[in-house]
Amino acid sequence: MGLLDGMAKGLFQKEDIIKIKNVSSVWGYLTFFSMVIAIVLVLSGSIVFAQKLVDLNTASEKELESIKGVGPATAKKIVAGRPYKSVDELSKSGLSPKQIEAIKPLVTVGSAAPAKAAATVAPAKPVSETKPAKEMKAEKAAKPSVPAAKLPPGKKININAASKEELDALPGIGPVKAQAIIDGRPYKKTEDIMKVKGIKQGEFNKIKDLITVE
Repeated sequence: MGLLDGMAKGLFQKEDIIKIKNVSSVWGYLTFFSMVIAIVLVLSGSIVFAQKLVDLNTASEKELESIKGVGPATAKKIVAGRPYKSVDELSKSGLSPKQIEAIKPLVTVGSAAPAKAAATVAPAKPVSETKPAKEMKAEKAAKPSVPAAKLPPGKKININAASKEELDALPGIGPVKAQAIIDGRPYKKTEDIMKVKGIKQGEFNKIKDLITVE
């Protein structure tokens, strides 16, 4: 060691040796601080990338509020201004350039959510006009029957030749009995009409002066 110190002293002056030592120390400090700064930058970059970017077009108001500097009022503005093609379009929602720059690293712009298709209301099916048999019978009973045409005074109906309408005009003889009278022809005398189903002595007494057999 003594020999080396002697050689160093021979090559450099004492002041030069001190200067070299000082420069080495400063360089070492600078290197250390540079490494620390690089580590901090890497870590902060990793945190930013690790954080999930919030999609301006699809995020809920709560998700938007999770962004630093975005409150409930701003979140509502962002939602109301959708869709966005770029982050810079946030200006149309009332955000200042400073606010936009602050949140740019934390947000992204995905494809706008498709508009919900308008619900097509199926036309109401018309109520079937077919009514139950019971209801139809009740309506029939409720409707007053059209009175049969009255026979002219003194005119008698030939039960062997009269039409269904003419027979229907007789008191107590409806369309059903009129058809039955036609089906039971010929008759030899007026009393034979009582052979028709539904025409008894009572009904015959009502029409005996109004009918004839020819």
